[in-house]
Amino acid sequence: MRRGGAAARVLVLAGLDPSGGAGLAADVEALLAVGARALPCATALTVQGAGGAYGAEAVPAPLVRAQVEGLLAGRGVPVKAVKTGMLATAEIAAAVAELLATGRLARAPLVVDPVLAASSGLALFDAGGASPAEALAPLLRRAAVVTPNWPELEALCGAALDGDDAAVEAARGLGARAVLVKGGHRPGPPVDLLVTQRAVLRLAGRRRPGTARGTGCRLASALAGLLAQGASLPEAARGAKRVVERYLDRVR
Repeated sequence: MRRGGAAARVLVLAGLDPSGGAGLAADVEALLAVGARALPCATALTVQGAGGAYGAEAVPAPLVRAQVEGLLAGRGVPVKAVKTGMLATAEIAAAVAELLATGRLARAPLVVDPVLAASSGLALFDAGGASPAEALAPLLRRAAVVTPNWPELEALCGAALDGDDAAVEAARGLGARAVLVKGGHRPGPPVDLLVTQRAVLRLAGRRRPGTARGTGCRLASALAGLLAQGASLPEAARGAKRVVERYLDRVR
């Protein structure tokens, strides 16, 4: 979507997956696919490979803050959007929320991908005794859009969801301006639901055989990159879905 000039900068806070299948590497790839540029900040180091995720170590919250401050220091080109993926701990989530509340990042649209666990089941977020929704609440309220998959939405609302109506109600209860409920974990066609307080937009897709890691990272990052370039939320959601579909077709 890039329309000339310097590529829009997107600050990305996520875990480092050394296999390149997910996390920061996937974020950078997806942003390049939509003509944007990543400013990556590592929130965790993970042990991952073709077999899945085996372990993770959070970056201390003060170091996450220092990374962001260092990326912004003296930078003349503004950050046009922010995307969060794996935040690892409640302390990191709180530090990021503080960074986004004032200053140069305060008006940048925020895309929150609430990464709570790896596909293999490894926990990737320590809520510090609170619920995930409580620990992430300042970011959820700040977000232009939150992008949970079905299990993540269930974890955030604390209940099993038995259909679209329940998912829409749960999405509206998160406190975000919009929620894109990803449909890959639901039976049947992978229909995503873009939910606002006033409307629901259904984004149909085609299911591919097998599984692929990093699709959620790519979707949220492409979405942030398109918002950074001035796309409307429905336009950005459709464009991000196309990025993921092209990725799935390429890795098959």
